[in-house]
Amino acid sequence: MKEELEDKRPKSLHRVFIRTAKMHKKTCQQRFQQLGLTEGQPKVLEYLHHHNGCSQKDLAKNCHIQPATATSLLGHLEKSGLIYREINSNDRRMTNVYLTEAGRASKQKVKMVFSEIDEQCLEGFTSEEKEDLIQYLERIFENLKGKESQTDA
Repeated sequence: MKEELEDKRPKSLHRVFIRTAKMHKKTCQQRFQQLGLTEGQPKVLEYLHHHNGCSQKDLAKNCHIQPATATSLLGHLEKSGLIYREINSNDRRMTNVYLTEAGRASKQKVKMVFSEIDEQCLEGFTSEEKEDLIQYLERIFENLKGKESQTDA
């Protein structure tokens, strides 16, 4: 019944974005759960892949998570053997975070999952349609980003 209602509603960009984002998030969560990862952990693994040895504070800031959330996420990743933390030798108040070999392998699996989900999302699209879609979404992002910075001024 609920789906029948949705099908009769007029299509809007807002509604399509919300439905698509929810389905994408659900698909990602299910696939990452199969890898033993929880929400937020793939992003942390990706960030560490490019910034191995960064401070826990920088990781939280750049992954857009609260410091307490980062502490919890990192604790779980450490317990799983995917990362390790060390006190910074120059500033004992700071903790640096590193990927383990298992963490690097897990990051590669995350990359494969994202690639597979991208393929699933774009199934039946021509190469040109795929490129166009990405360009359109980038333009929408830039349009919204531009409006956001104007309202901050």
